[in-house]
Amino acid sequence: MQKDLIKTRFKKSIKTYNDNASVQKKMAKTLSEIIGNGKFDNILELGCGTGFLTEETVKNIEYKNYYAVDFVEDCKGYLSDISTDIKFICDDLENIDISKYKPNLVISNAAIQWLDDVPAFINKVMSEMEPEGTFAFTIFGKDNFKELGEISPQYLPLKYYSVEEIKNILKNYPKKVIKEEKIKLKFNSPKDVLHHIKDTGVNGVKKVHWTKTDLINFEKIYTEIYGKNITLTYHPIYIKIN
Repeated sequence: MQKDLIKTRFKKSIKTYNDNASVQKKMAKTLSEIIGNGKFDNILELGCGTGFLTEETVKNIEYKNYYAVDFVEDCKGYLSDISTDIKFICDDLENIDISKYKPNLVISNAAIQWLDDVPAFINKVMSEMEPEGTFAFTIFGKDNFKELGEISPQYLPLKYYSVEEIKNILKNYPKKVIKEEKIKLKFNSPKDVLHHIKDTGVNGVKKVHWTKTDLINFEKIYTEIYGKNITLTYHPIYIKIN
């Protein structure tokens, strides 16, 4: 993964993210419902962003310490607006020493798909959090952005896992909940799809230099396949491991 590129794109989109990331906001609410109410000593949120999941969690869960991690420093201000109790940590998720924070609840929304080795990271969290702890997170499934993949695989920003692949990754954890859904967003034009992707910071892990001809061809193929029904599919998968 080109982490510097990912970081730059999320930093650029931070001011437009909240107004455009309706799916990620819905995912945070659904994941919070799956977690339920409860009391935890230490909560560790990984990839907090502007705080969609943070806001849901502080409303529903009692805690002693809340640590939120993101590699974009600008996220700190958004979390301060939610609660002054939250301790923000600017760091790369794959480098963080999870055991240092002694979490008995680790949460993450729409973040870990950006990591180099998702299965290894899940195992890292499970081994470093407190015994009897809970890890609840969302990730995007195989049909995420399927419209882009049908035009050309080069437009897909990431490798996405099927539910069966997720189940195989989690085969050593018997106490788990896995749910999925498909959400279709509608747009007026293929160009609006690209604007949406850019405004949410999910425009890939590699640089794609668009020429005017590239844009025309993209719009032409999108319209040929979908006609006036211009959609973009999201495929959230919700996971809770105890």
